[in-house]
This record gives sequence, C-alpha cells and structure tokens, in this order.
Amino acid sequence: MDRVSESLRALEPVRYQIPTALQRLALTVKPRIYHRRRHKMKRFSIPTVFVGMIILIGLPASWAGATGSPASKTTSLAVPLCKSAYKQKSVSTKTLQTLVRSHERWVEYRGNPDAKRMELCQADLSRAALVGANLERADLEGTLLRQAKLSQVNLAQASLAGADLTKALLEDSNLSGADLRRARLTGANLSRAIGDEAALFDAVLVGAKLREASFERAQLEGADLTAADLTDGNFVEAYFYGATLNGAVLVNADLTGADLRRTVLTNANLSRANLQGALLDRAQLEGARLIEADMESAYLDEANLRGANLKGAILRGADLRYANLHGADLQDADLEGANLEEAALGKADLHSAKLRMAILYHAVFDETNLMDANLNRAVLIGATGLRANFMNGDLGEIYAPKSSFQLAQFNRTHLESANWVGADLRGANFSHSNMTHANLQDSNLQDAIFVSVNLSGARLDSADLHRANFTSANLSSVIGLTQAQLNAACVDEQTKLPPGLSRPAPCTPAKK
Repeated sequence: MDRVSESLRALEPVRYQIPTALQRLALTVKPRIYHRRRHKMKRFSIPTVFVGMIILIGLPASWAGATGSPASKTTSLAVPLCKSAYKQKSVSTKTLQTLVRSHERWVEYRGNPDAKRMELCQADLSRAALVGANLERADLEGTLLRQAKLSQVNLAQASLAGADLTKALLEDSNLSGADLRRARLTGANLSRAIGDEAALFDAVLVGAKLREASFERAQLEGADLTAADLTDGNFVEAYFYGATLNGAVLVNADLTGADLRRTVLTNANLSRANLQGALLDRAQLEGARLIEADMESAYLDEANLRGANLKGAILRGADLRYANLHGADLQDADLEGANLEEAALGKADLHSAKLRMAILYHAVFDETNLMDANLNRAVLIGATGLRANFMNGDLGEIYAPKSSFQLAQFNRTHLESANWVGADLRGANFSHSNMTHANLQDSNLQDAIFVSVNLSGARLDSADLHRANFTSANLSSVIGLTQAQLNAACVDEQTKLPPGLSRPAPCTPAKK
C-alpha cells in the first residue's frame, strides 16, 4: 500500500502538465471511435484505457482555444475572462493594421519582444478588412466580425468561440483546428475554406456557403446548417451528431465515415454524395434527395427515409434495420447484401432494384413495387407484402418461410427453388412463372393463381389448395400432392398431373 501511495503522489504533478497536443487528441478520439465497425468498437486494450485515463486526468476544468471538449449541448461554453483593452469597443482601421502586423511578427518570431499576440476578444470588428492576414492562434473569442472581409485569412487554431461572423467573407480562409464553438456564421461565405479538425459545436451556419470547403474530422455536433450549401465539400469523418441540416445542399459532398447520427436532414439534397461507412442511425431524412448517393456499408438503423428519393443509390451491405422507407423511391438502387430487418417499405418503388442476398426478415412490402427486382437468395422470413408487385423479378432460391404475400403479383417471375414453407399466399398470382423445385409445404394457397406455371419438382405437402387455379400448369412431377388436395383445386385439360392422380371435377377458379 505504501508503494502504491508513493506512486500516486509521484503522478500528482503530471496531472497539470499534460501537453496541449494530448488535450487536442481528446477532441478527436470520440468521433474516430464511432467511425469503426461496431463489432470492433467493443475491443479495448489496456494501453488504450491507460492513455484515456491520462487524458481525462490531465484535462483542466475549463477549455481554452481549440482544445474545447466535445461535450453534449448541456455543457456550458467555458470562455476565459476577456482582458482585452478593446473589449466591447470598435477598433480603428489604423490600429487594427498595427495589431495585425504585430501579431504576424509574433507568429513568425515568437521571441520578438516587439511582437504581441492579437487579443481582441469581444471587440467590434464589424466590416473589418483583413484579407490575406495571418491571424494564426489569434484571440478573437466573442468578437463581432459581422460582414468582415476575411478571405484568404489564416485563422488556424485561432480562438473564435462565440464570435459573430454573420455574413462574413471567409473564402479560401484557413480555419484548421480553430475554435468556433457556438460561433454565429449565418449567411457566411466559406467557399473553399479549410477547417480540418475545427471545433464547431453548436455553431450556427444557417444559409452559409461551404462549397468545395474541407472540414475533415471537424466537430459539428449540434450545429445548425439549415439551408447551408456544402456542394463538393470534404467532410470525411466529420462529427455531425445531432446537427440540423434541413434543406441543406450536399451534392457531391464527401462524407465518408462521417458521424451523422440523429441529424435532421429533412428535404436535404445529398445526390451523388459519398456516404460510405457513414453513421446515420436515427437520422431524419424524410423527403431527402439521395439520387445515386454512395452509401455502401453505411449504418441507417431506425433512420427515417419516408418519401426519400434514393433512385440509383448504392446501399450494398448497408444496415437499414427498422428503417422507415415508406413511399421511398429506390428504383435501380443497389441493396445487395443489405440488412433491412423489419424495415418499412410499404408503397416504396423498388423497380429494378438489386436486393440479391438481402436480409428482409419481417420487412413490410405492402403495395410495394418490385417489378424487375432481383431478390435472388434474399431472406424474407416472416416478411409481409399485401398486394406487392414482383412481376418479372428474380426470386430464385429466396428463403421466405412464414411470410405473408396475400394478393401479391408474381407474374412471369423466377421462383426456382424458392422456400415458401408455411407461407400465406392467398390470392397471389404466379401466372407464367418458373417455380421448379419450389418448396410450398404447409403453405396457404387458397385462391392463388398458377396459370401456366412450371412446378416440376416442387413440394406441395399439406398445402391448402382450395380454389387454387392450376389451369395449364405443369404438376407432373410435384412432390407431396394428394388426391384430396387436387380435388379442392381447379385444373383444366391442359394441366399436367402427376402419375396416379385423376383429374377432379370442374370448378370455378380464381380470376387472373
């Protein structure tokens, strides 16, 4: 015990000597963890935990500059006490130029006694012209910079927390690592700006322009980007958790590995955006445009995509469990291997969609259009699809036991070796389909239509065939069909029966 106590006392001074670089690491640890695959997120090593403990021990009670804590919205913004001589005062152009020159010398020659870091916290620099200035690491916390001209300005690692940059011009500026927590950038122009690893927690960027801007690994938790333009922007691994992007434009934006969980993207335009591996769990994407967006391996658990346009989108291997896709346009979308467990797809348009080997466990397809869709080897255990349309599709080798597709359309569909054990297919239309070697054991086929269907090698053990229409169907080599079952069905002279069974009396079959 004495040795342990001595060790702890020896570590005590270190608590307050953690390098700034290590504190900055804490700012980026959180989002990077989220970007890993979930099965990997549970893996922790002793060194990782130890480093994390050191970081937490070394963090001071309040944060300064770009070392801001990625805390939740409930955490108050810790702004150091402003001691600037220009606090709440306007700064003349001449004085500002002098301060800029002094700061630039300070940046270049840190030991220059005539140079001084710019400290203009809470000063009024509205409409100031600072084009091309080097303001790296400047103190501008809470500063008024409304409509300021800041094009090509270097603000790397500058302190701008709580600053008002409404309608400021920041084209081609450098904001890398800058602290912009709760800054107001409404209507600001940040086109081609570089803000990699900048802190923008709860910042307001309503209507801001970020065209071709780069904000890799930037922290945008809780930020408001309503109607912002992020076209062609680089937001790789950016942290948008809980941010608002209603009506935002993200056309061609690169959001690879970005954390967009619980974001609000209602009516946003993400056409051709790269969202590979992005986290969109519980995101609100109702009415969003995701035409030809690349969301391969993205996470969309419980996401709301109601009425969204995903035409031609790439969703291979995506996680869409419990997602709401009611009325969504998924024409020509690639969902191969995607997980759509219990997804709501009612009235969605999946014409020509690729769903090969997709997991559709308990998914809902009521009145869904799946014409020409490829569901080869898809898993549809317990799925439901009242009046769903699968015409001309490929459902070969699907696994759909205990599913329910009443009154669904399967006309001219490939259903070879499909597993329908215990399925409810009452009133479904399979006319002119290929159902060779299909397994229909214990299924309910009342009033189902099998006109001109090839059922060679199919299993019909204990299937309910009351009023099922087998006109011109090929039943010559079905397995498990009894005379009692056949007597309950409707056949004609062109129906090919298996050996040993006789043609039943005529009946009135279900209509096509």
